[in-house]
Amino acid sequence: MLPKLKNFWVVMPVYNEEEALPLVLDEWIPKFREHFGTNYTFCILNDGSKDGTQKMLDAYALKYEEIRAVHKQNSGHGQSCIEGYKLALKNNAEWIFQIDSDGQCVPKFFDELVEKVEPAEVAYGFRKTRGDGLQRFLVSRFVSLFVFGATGVWVKDANVPYRLMSMNSLSPILEKIPKDFHLCNILVSTYQKKTHGIEWVNIHFRDRQGGSASVKTVSFVKHGIHLFRQLSTYYKSLYK
Repeated sequence: MLPKLKNFWVVMPVYNEEEALPLVLDEWIPKFREHFGTNYTFCILNDGSKDGTQKMLDAYALKYEEIRAVHKQNSGHGQSCIEGYKLALKNNAEWIFQIDSDGQCVPKFFDELVEKVEPAEVAYGFRKTRGDGLQRFLVSRFVSLFVFGATGVWVKDANVPYRLMSMNSLSPILEKIPKDFHLCNILVSTYQKKTHGIEWVNIHFRDRQGGSASVKTVSFVKHGIHLFRQLSTYYKSLYK
């Protein structure tokens, strides 16, 4: 068990993931229990799913006492993460680990991530290899260039959903992120890189384990100019 990670929360948004959710929960919960027993919170935010996710999630919440299921209207992945972070803050969380619900995040790298924190306060996975195709690999590399152009901050995997963060590194900006900002985790990563630095662990990112991605590659490219402008504007506002 890891006494240094006190008041530990996992934040995981989920949208239409009834196929992948059983795998994700059944492989990640034993990993967390190795470290924390049941003395942690697994906060799962159901972002207005239209399939059987809600029913399945409620059943798992009965099976695993650490699960805290939040059913909410759809606001998108990034805003759901922010809502989860704020809920963790209200409940005195000191550490947050954020993952996605599609089965691409592999538990075996979690231990290496934990080794990076204290005295460091932020550790991310770097998707060195990906099982979801060359196109996605290239997009993740493009995002780093995109972010650097908009903010002047180099984050080598700015939108990775495999991040362990102290609340100290996160809480100062939670109320500053606008509700109309789409890629919130990119904004968070640029702030944390500039203020705290980020420790990195090489990870493999599996192909998704069911369903289809809610954010399409084409959609990201199509709206790239708008997102660039948003990031440029809101990044500056974090330091006012």
